[in-house]
Amino acid sequence: MNGFIRIAHRGSSGTCPENTRAAIEKAIDSGVDMIEVDCQLSKDGHVVVFHDERLRRTARTEGHVRSRTLKELKKLDIGGWFKKSFKGERILTLEELLDIVDGRADINIDIKGDPRGILGIELKLLFILSHYDYLERTVFSAFDHRVLRRIRELAPDTRIGVLHGRENKDNPFQLARELGAESLHIQKELATPPVVERAAQIGLKTLVWTVNEVRDMEKFLKLGVDGIFSDYPEKFWKLRQTRPSG
Repeated sequence: MNGFIRIAHRGSSGTCPENTRAAIEKAIDSGVDMIEVDCQLSKDGHVVVFHDERLRRTARTEGHVRSRTLKELKKLDIGGWFKKSFKGERILTLEELLDIVDGRADINIDIKGDPRGILGIELKLLFILSHYDYLERTVFSAFDHRVLRRIRELAPDTRIGVLHGRENKDNPFQLARELGAESLHIQKELATPPVVERAAQIGLKTLVWTVNEVRDMEKFLKLGVDGIFSDYPEKFWKLRQTRPSG
């Protein structure tokens, strides 16, 4: 579809528990180009794939991810909340994620770091991805722009995507220029023609989140966006509309 980028949001999170092995494998089976996941640090410094700071919603227990060791986190069931058939799904490390993906898709890591902390998750992310020779196939994003600045300082050639959501107060185009970003990741309600056109004018790819209905996907394709994040990546194959050329 004219270079259109199909992105699975937290894996195939509409039909599987988010950020799990099941969700990642389903996304790969759906033929996506990229998988978006969330990463943060455990108490003992491992990079784990998990969205919320708190464990309550998907692990059904109290406390924060950063307050548990990897061994403790691995005991938690993060599948049963979604459906009984997914009971027993465990929190993945970034290394485990990369083993599952095995070169079959690019990844977008949304960094859930602590902006008040010292350099930590940024260095570990770069080390692990470099070890797996996956740095060139990874796009980094984060709502905390200081984290992205750390990434850029540590690795000048990394790929960065600027998140543009309702709660963001910064000018996304100025921020993208400061960070040397390659893409603008736009909340769907903000993906208006002027925003998409302005991004194209300055050479930014436009990726829209999170779009789950085929008719909305086709609307954004017609608008000329470069990619879409979806909880239901299998729906990408139902699209009839193509991106306008030029």
